[in-house]
Amino acid sequence: MLRLALTLLLFFLLHTKVWAGEIALIVADDSAPYREFAGSLQKNLQAGWKIAYTDNSLRPTDRPPVDLIVTAGSGALRTALAANPKTPILATLLPEYSYKAALVEARAPPLVSAIYLDQPARRQARLLRLLFPELRSVGLLVSDQSPQQIAPFRSAMVLQRMQLLTEQVSSEQQILPALENLLARSEVLLAVPDALIYSRSSIRPLLITAYRFQRPVIGFSAALAKAGALAALYSTPAQIGRQAGALISTHGNRLPSPRPPAEYSLTINQSVADAFGLRLPDETDLLQKLLTSGTEE
Repeated sequence: MLRLALTLLLFFLLHTKVWAGEIALIVADDSAPYREFAGSLQKNLQAGWKIAYTDNSLRPTDRPPVDLIVTAGSGALRTALAANPKTPILATLLPEYSYKAALVEARAPPLVSAIYLDQPARRQARLLRLLFPELRSVGLLVSDQSPQQIAPFRSAMVLQRMQLLTEQVSSEQQILPALENLLARSEVLLAVPDALIYSRSSIRPLLITAYRFQRPVIGFSAALAKAGALAALYSTPAQIGRQAGALISTHGNRLPSPRPPAEYSLTINQSVADAFGLRLPDETDLLQKLLTSGTEE
């Protein structure tokens, strides 16, 4: 009996050590999106996990050890990796290409996983088909930072009976000429996260050029839809915070492989739709069809 009790106690102690712990949350800055993410993460942590501290830097000598590091933003991941920690890292609120580039730059990264900002290619292609039942060609502009995005989107478009047309740029000066060439050959421009192409300085002229060619833009953030994209499919910081909290509560610091966002939102700019003379399906109905269409991978 005593032996059984000791065995159960040992199991309990080991179980607690694996499935409960403290988190260092490293954020790129103190702006509203990161505060939203932090609040959502904290709210959705279970199984004994808690945020020990939140900072925009990782100073191992100044802080007690933690069981898991969660980073929010590309810069935060680089900060964490530069500290050369032994602690596993869950990276969030960053594009897939930024995550992979940061790992390449790191000298000896620990166990690292991620929840990307990028929506899966099949999800995007399904949205395009729902928005435009007769659509035949989609334009995709990428930079030298993210050419790996082309292959999955090409495959996803084929499944929806569409052709993917692409242009690749390596500098800001090449963006508008490449965009004009792309818009002349395609019916819609699909915008995906790429810091070189979709920067604060380039978004306005890009949207103006697309409007001049009478080509709708499908974006990747609510801000892009507000700026003039016809629609945007994206995940909010709160949604990614919920996913991160659930993932940590389930797996602890034994992180699973990187993955796209599970939850997502849809915004349609009705003013832009009216300007293009488009009668689009209801936003709520579109989102519901996406959620039930089996395009999560």
